[in-house]
Amino acid sequence: MNKNNSMSRFLTNNNRFKKDNPNYSRVYLLNAALIVLSIVCLFFAVLNFLENDVPFVVLLDLIIMICAILTIANFHKTDNIKITSFLTTILLTFLIAIYFYFVENRNFGLFWFSIYPPFTYLIFGRKKGRIYTLTFGSIILTYVILCYKSWEPAVFDYQSLINIIAAAICLSLLIVFYENSRKAAEDAIIMKNKELEIMSITDRLTGLYNRHKLDIALNDFLSKSDNCNNIFSIIIADIDYFKSFNDTHGHLYGDKVLVDLANIIKATAGDKNIVGRWGGEEFLIICPGLNNEGVKELALKMLDNISNYKTKDNKKVSMSFGIASCQADETIDTLLQRADASLYCSKDKGRNMVDGKPICDS
Repeated sequence: MNKNNSMSRFLTNNNRFKKDNPNYSRVYLLNAALIVLSIVCLFFAVLNFLENDVPFVVLLDLIIMICAILTIANFHKTDNIKITSFLTTILLTFLIAIYFYFVENRNFGLFWFSIYPPFTYLIFGRKKGRIYTLTFGSIILTYVILCYKSWEPAVFDYQSLINIIAAAICLSLLIVFYENSRKAAEDAIIMKNKELEIMSITDRLTGLYNRHKLDIALNDFLSKSDNCNNIFSIIIADIDYFKSFNDTHGHLYGDKVLVDLANIIKATAGDKNIVGRWGGEEFLIICPGLNNEGVKELALKMLDNISNYKTKDNKKVSMSFGIASCQADETIDTLLQRADASLYCSKDKGRNMVDGKPICDS
């Protein structure tokens, strides 16, 4: 496993929070913030120990670092986002407050407050983020008003530049994180809408199109047919004696037969034709570009393929087919009525056949 995968795994609590999880971004940011807090506190602890020799500050830095590490460990154990968000914000608040207290206005340290609002808004949302920001901002403002008269004028030096640049980088990273989170959320919504759209037009049992999608397709083909100058045809297929399968063997047995026959019809129809479950044990196939002879040939091919099918207990299954091609001044109702009449003709003639006119009229 490479380093990027290891880090991504760690930042998502061992991949327990996936990208489709609404809390994915918060978990990612919390882990990243706690890691950065630990590193920053360790850095300042060493720096203060070597240069400033202020044991109290060193101790505070180490305490915050240890608390951050313990918070990470607890978070990975419990996955408790609410408590981790609160503890992380408290640690960040405490670190910034200590820094402001000791640095005062030197080195433009107050610039670090700029990262606080976006962080709390990203972690807690608009309402709580506003509360945290206004509360801490009010405390900092009160502190500045009470103490600024005793501060020496700030001098712009290399440390000031480092503070400004570092705070700007952190702020930019938070903005980038927000944009990435927003884009991920939009992509997730688009994906979910596509899934819902597919579900709305798909029959749950067979995986074919459902009646709703077939109605839309029929209206679409008829509206584009230019009074049937652009020919298309339909096939209605019905499983013979299907009720006996359910009555004798149960509905699960019947469902298996439905799924198997749906797969045969779909494979035979190919990608150019639209196949769906019309209702119960009936299927509807919409065949663009096929005239009466062409659609009859396709239905016969389906009939032949189905004749080779046997159930799990070696029983044969047959189907009857009705066909109709679009004619001038056609409506959806008249087209379906002619296909139904063709199907009933097959049923009357003994089933297991395609009811083309040569058969019914003979």
